[in-house]
Amino acid sequence: MHQRTKPIRVGFATLLLIGTFFNNSFSQVTLDKALVQQATGAAGVFLRMGVGARALGMGGAFSGIANDPSAAYWNPSGLAQIHNFQFEFMNVNLPFERTFNYFSAALPLKRFMTFAVSWVGFRVENLEARTSNSTEPDFLFNNTQNAFFFSIGTSVTHNFSIGGSAKFIRNELGSLTANGLGFDGSILFQPTDRLSLGLLLQDIGTDYRWEGGLTEGIPMTLRFGTAWKIFDGVILAADISKTTDESPQYHIGAEIRPVNSLPLRMGWNDGQITGGAGIVVPVSRHLMELNYGYTNDRIFNDVIHRVSLVFSLGEKSNMRYGRPNRSKTKSRAKRPSVSDLVRTTGKKIIITAKVLNVRTGPGTKYRKMAQIKYGQKFQGFERRGNWRKIKLGNGQMGWVHVKYIREVKK
Repeated sequence: MHQRTKPIRVGFATLLLIGTFFNNSFSQVTLDKALVQQATGAAGVFLRMGVGARALGMGGAFSGIANDPSAAYWNPSGLAQIHNFQFEFMNVNLPFERTFNYFSAALPLKRFMTFAVSWVGFRVENLEARTSNSTEPDFLFNNTQNAFFFSIGTSVTHNFSIGGSAKFIRNELGSLTANGLGFDGSILFQPTDRLSLGLLLQDIGTDYRWEGGLTEGIPMTLRFGTAWKIFDGVILAADISKTTDESPQYHIGAEIRPVNSLPLRMGWNDGQITGGAGIVVPVSRHLMELNYGYTNDRIFNDVIHRVSLVFSLGEKSNMRYGRPNRSKTKSRAKRPSVSDLVRTTGKKIIITAKVLNVRTGPGTKYRKMAQIKYGQKFQGFERRGNWRKIKLGNGQMGWVHVKYIREVKK
């Protein structure tokens, strides 16, 4: 009895290698032929499918940006850019009874770090199993794969952050189960306000073990990316990724914001055209962002539509896109007085970077006039793009980047 069970278990585990790609569209393919086709897939492929409609609409060129909850997947060090509680959810129905889900919640902690919990789930239903070269399946079964991420990103300096994830994986293939553990590590470097570089090492030592003792390793992936903000409202990004024993893949993306609350995206995902759009809507004191992205399915060449929702608590304006357009009720020619600005904001600014440069104007082209440190509080005034005016202790007015500050009530 034991001699017969072991080959069946190994056969099921082998199906794991192709379960991500092959489903009931191959209902006439025998098990022997499917085993030959396993070279086109590998263990843990669902972990490399990508998450977030925004990132996927940009062709997966996101490791140099990584400034929303999906950073836990693309580059955990980017979580350090998140200074308020945010969560993201995505659900995708793929052809032939395949379903992909993603959820991530990012919570800033004290002292320059943000913690995130994420879930990636992939399910294929009604897979056909055969034990001989026949047209009729012996039985049907499902394959469910889940990965739970526990991630953290922290700022080492004002322009350099590190991060990592521990991931727990569970695979259910028919009546068999496997569990595994893996790790990711990453860095994010921003030499200027307009240029950022990201590096991710994904699936370090990741594998899972089946009930019968079989162990399957998930190949490691190295990803390098860069993002360049040409000017406010236009970002270009590019990534290159290399998975063990596979050819490099290239990703290019762009995000263009004709208006602050309506970003448009396009990309190239290793030979496939991608695109998408988003809408940013204030909800009371919070912010809701609905993103859409599309691409083609690599197996069946069908168009895949992805929709994800990002919700930011306590963020009236989106740090990623700038402040949404306001109704023009004030005169364009007259700038509000300082006293008017104080009354309208009613906020103090707290510094979230270890050391932050204060400039004489809203941009890096302006001269540095002072340095302030983490935890200091200042009165906040007007905002221009991604820069906020503050009042220093000596009475001087200066400008700081909004990425490294947080508004608090008086």
